[in-house]
Amino acid sequence: MRTVDLIIFDLDGTLYSSKATTVGALECAVRDINERHGLNIPQPTEAKVMGGVGNTREDYVHGVLPSVPDEHVDEVADLIWHWEHKLIEGGKGSLFPGILGGLAGLKTMGYELAVATNAGTSYMNFVLDYFDIRKYFSETWCAGEQSAGDKGDLITGIIQRLDILPRRAVMIGDRSSDIHAAKKAGVWSVGCTWGFAWSTELDGADQTVGSFLDFLELLKGWPGKDAMVARHIDGSSQD
Repeated sequence: MRTVDLIIFDLDGTLYSSKATTVGALECAVRDINERHGLNIPQPTEAKVMGGVGNTREDYVHGVLPSVPDEHVDEVADLIWHWEHKLIEGGKGSLFPGILGGLAGLKTMGYELAVATNAGTSYMNFVLDYFDIRKYFSETWCAGEQSAGDKGDLITGIIQRLDILPRRAVMIGDRSSDIHAAKKAGVWSVGCTWGFAWSTELDGADQTVGSFLDFLELLKGWPGKDAMVARHIDGSSQD
């Protein structure tokens, strides 16, 4: 008997491989903001650029480009999105291997699918539509659209909208923020190692997987661990 009804996906680093577009967009955005305002903001390292993926727009700019004056943070965020848009259209971004067929398979098997991301509204919508995957998702929620404190609130909103018990939902993502959000909302957490996580970043996940095929196999026997079953039996997670 299936014990999971809903699968909630992070976007960048889980469905969409954004490294090429994100690094390129940051380089162009820093160049543009320096030229517009006579600033001398240094180009961040690739590691710093990718380390900030998963944060909200404002937090991302503050974290990756801490020398940007506060009055230019929104402008820089808009520039980053402008260049990401251009680079995606130029063929620089892609879905991770197995995502397209995997989503279609999960939908055919009767799972409800959703997206919860800290990305902005325009970015999320463009990626979903450009790669033609919006059709697989019952709900697509992002920090730019919802009045939510964090991603945990997005997950809670999704499960309430779809009327699904938290213990019958799984959040899959590549950052510790995804794992923490799942725990806050009382849903299962799966860390995907094909994204942008550091080596120990996903240690708190209920399970980790190295490919989308591994994730599909995991779902067949979910939850599959006595300790994971006990997590809900002992009442430590909300219904």
